[in-house]
Amino acid sequence: MNIDNKKSLQSDTIILFEKGMNGSANYRIPSLITTSKGTLIAAIDARVHEPGDNPNKIDKVVKRSIDQGVTWSDVNTIVSYPGYGRENGAAAIDPAMLEDKETQTIWMIYSHTPARIGLWNSEPGTGFSEERYRLLYDTKGNSYTLQEEGRVFDENGEETLMKVDTEGYVYKEGKEIGNIYLADSQLFESKTSFLQIIYSKDDGVTWSKPRELNMEVKAPWMQFIGSGPGVGIQLTLSKYRGRLIFPVYFSNTIDRKMSCAVIYSDDHGETWKMGTSPNDGRKAGNTLLSAETLAETDYELTESQVVELDNGDLKAFMRNHNKKRRTATSISKDGGETWGEVVFQDTLLDPICQASVIKYPDQGDGRCRVIFSNPADEKERVNGTIRLSEDGGKTWSYSRLLKEGSYVYSSLTVLPNGHIGILYETEENGDMKNCFTTFSLEWIMEGENK
Repeated sequence: MNIDNKKSLQSDTIILFEKGMNGSANYRIPSLITTSKGTLIAAIDARVHEPGDNPNKIDKVVKRSIDQGVTWSDVNTIVSYPGYGRENGAAAIDPAMLEDKETQTIWMIYSHTPARIGLWNSEPGTGFSEERYRLLYDTKGNSYTLQEEGRVFDENGEETLMKVDTEGYVYKEGKEIGNIYLADSQLFESKTSFLQIIYSKDDGVTWSKPRELNMEVKAPWMQFIGSGPGVGIQLTLSKYRGRLIFPVYFSNTIDRKMSCAVIYSDDHGETWKMGTSPNDGRKAGNTLLSAETLAETDYELTESQVVELDNGDLKAFMRNHNKKRRTATSISKDGGETWGEVVFQDTLLDPICQASVIKYPDQGDGRCRVIFSNPADEKERVNGTIRLSEDGGKTWSYSRLLKEGSYVYSSLTVLPNGHIGILYETEENGDMKNCFTTFSLEWIMEGENK
């Protein structure tokens, strides 16, 4: 990598996604990566008709840049479920991307929910039968399974007169009677959330159809399940070299308390497993917690991002609901399968918001550089701050204010020239704008020295 650490922002800040672009009412939740070919891919939610989280019609869209963020492609919609708005729209929400450098495959995960379902009313379960068929229900509560070639079978295993096409539309004797993703359909999927994955093998130009991950990674007691969001990583050190890692979080049936974990693949994305949560075995006084039975708000761990340290350990940086209002961290020594003690980092002020964290490429000087972005405030999502650690995130030597005022979610990446690119949210007059800019290590180091 040719490092050119000039001492200023490399580019002016540009608005990459905003209200009205491509006809969408709002854009939220950025994910930004740099591919092996030097392409920048920016993924985001398009809240098409109305702003807000799900329940809502939310599409997955991307833009690409082949000149390190100077110019960008038009918006490309890559996942779109049917429906309209918050009342009867299905969602593909919260992207996270990574590249398998060995196969040059781009992977993206997100959470899908049918119409009228979101974080706070998602029901427990995977949405699939033991035979891995999608469960469907009619308006009377009778259950069915969706099997090969769109055939629908009832509870007794008898084939019905209904069929479902590849877009979810339901037909009975040739007449359309709804769509399994919509609330007004005569046959619909489980009222839960589905972790789905797609991939691109041409540097983000085209993308596959969604594939379900619930049968592999979602336990029956989990209600909502969602991605990081932000980015995943591929491990390069230790015996886990090549492993793909995506941070996720989920809720339980005890008042929907949330915990995070990672899902991982050791076969280039063919199959996935979920590791345990930092909340599994976590001490709370004399009590040992578990993600399944967690009942205390103070111990919730939600959106997270992960870096691989120079010794092969993984370090998770986790949004949480603790009164300390600090980012929580935890270390894994087995590639994300289990986690150690949860520690709050005093330097990392956190108003309960997603943060972005990436490892900077090794410069051969023995320093493990980690870059961190979040709204650095205990109460409000303001004061977007970039921090630099040179010891793997133990301490933070430098910090610099990137954006005064509103600053929400963000996603960092390292460009081919060694600069850092960032896509971040900022709210202006009630509208969310997603802004892209770049800066160097030197720019951070010219800020406040801690």
